[in-house]
Amino acid sequence: MSKKIFITSGGTGGHIIPARCLAEYLSKENREIIFFGDAKLASYIGAGDAFRSVIISSSQLKKSPIFLMKAAIKISFGILQSLYFFLTIRPKYLIAFGGYATFPLLIAAVISKTEIILHEQNSHLGKVNRIFAKYAKKIALSFPETSGMSAEFLSKTIFVGNPVREEILELNKLPYSLPDLNSKPESKEEKSDNKMGYDVLLKSDFYAQKTEETQNLFNILVIGGSGGAKIFSEILPKAFFNLSDGFKEHIRITQQCRKDLVQATFEQYKSFNINIIIDSFFENMPELIRESHLVIARSGSSSIFEFCAAKRPMILIPFAQAADDHQLKNARYLEQHGAAIVITEKEFTINRINEVLKNLIDSQMILQKMSENAGALAVLDATKKFSLLITE
Repeated sequence: MSKKIFITSGGTGGHIIPARCLAEYLSKENREIIFFGDAKLASYIGAGDAFRSVIISSSQLKKSPIFLMKAAIKISFGILQSLYFFLTIRPKYLIAFGGYATFPLLIAAVISKTEIILHEQNSHLGKVNRIFAKYAKKIALSFPETSGMSAEFLSKTIFVGNPVREEILELNKLPYSLPDLNSKPESKEEKSDNKMGYDVLLKSDFYAQKTEETQNLFNILVIGGSGGAKIFSEILPKAFFNLSDGFKEHIRITQQCRKDLVQATFEQYKSFNINIIIDSFFENMPELIRESHLVIARSGSSSIFEFCAAKRPMILIPFAQAADDHQLKNARYLEQHGAAIVITEKEFTINRINEVLKNLIDSQMILQKMSENAGALAVLDATKKFSLLITE
């Protein structure tokens, strides 16, 4: 029986990261893995990985007739590319993690009669997964309940959770602890240099200097997703500014935002005299999560399950334009289990976020309980559970 397995994933980190976790795990089990995706795959897969990766032509679909024509050509070429690999390599399975980039591989799998296993990250079945659910042997789910699923396919579903990176899983072993906010931080005038500055943000000496002051700060991690969440740059600096001086001197913000907004967002925080570290991308995300006491983020499933694994309380602002409103559904699941506070984009005002922040920072009991609830939702062995669906 063939040990060759194809894995394919959509173009966002939310799709690619859990798929990559599975690819790494199966590679260690001596499976021959080939990972397929669109051009965005190159940002997540490296030359040092134990599995091969292949870029396949694909495209999203938009209403413009010209765009549709170009998309049809790209997808058709992607199907031909995929068929070549299926017919020459003959894998046992195609494991697809959703997203438009998986479409060509799934078509080729159906044509070549290769067994298909789908994975759905979100609490609502995605469009591509809905199309191919009838062809799938199994459908692995991240949430115990997933909407958008036809009743005839429920017998195929298995709750396994969402695979999480090993370096994030390690954080689950650490206790969630809060700083002593009664002690007054060292005044900024006593610093020899401002290490919160934009121009020194990525210098390694910043992270090497773990002073007593930084250890006594309440660290808030702001993650805007792959798009950077423009609304975060517009609202959050003013919301933090509106906190009392007693609160502001105890907090430090680490914020990921759109590349074109980094400078302007930094300048806002700087003018408000707030401790800020900001960039469009952070390579040391596990460290930032470990140091955080509260996370403000969108509610893509890959991110929220990483925060759950790390036992971090969350304020979630679902992306209003997400397909089938899946981000709101993801967020509500965490809210119902006491792991997150959900604020919709319409409700995401300076006053609202200011009120929520003050309540949380001032109440360690609430934060501790949210941390416990987040940890309880984590499926720490999701990757292993998923691997067990793959039989010889």
